[in-house]
Amino acid sequence: MLPFLHSWNFSRKRTNSNSGLRSVERGKYKEFKIPISLVIIAVSLFFFILTTIYFFDLVILPDNFKVLLNSAGGWSYYIFGISLVVLVYSLYLFLSTVANRRKFEELIASDSKSVIVKNSRDLEVIAGKLGPTFVKRLQEKKEQLRIK
Repeated sequence: MLPFLHSWNFSRKRTNSNSGLRSVERGKYKEFKIPISLVIIAVSLFFFILTTIYFFDLVILPDNFKVLLNSAGGWSYYIFGISLVVLVYSLYLFLSTVANRRKFEELIASDSKSVIVKNSRDLEVIAGKLGPTFVKRLQEKKEQLRIK
């Protein structure tokens, strides 16, 4: 057996008493989906527009970018394709996150216990996708309405 493997825990059971805290820390990136996807949209849109202008050989492309894409050679087609795929995926990620957030806000704003119970499963799934603060808000709302 390798000497460093003796300290690793290969069992699937959680043995740490702070496992709840660790899961909250682990999902912290989910709260930054919207700003991250907006940055990715901006960068991929820049490269998409840049390569499109380069392919049509328009005069509006600055010389610095033309030299950059000329030096890329045949890779400019890959830059175009990758930027298009990344642009579409990041738009999907952004729009789905905004839709989930809007649905969560509409459902959690209700003071009706029946609405929360009826949509409990949807709220739990959406809160899990959106991050730990939304899970905490859902738990607080359930405690406020005395729902188990």
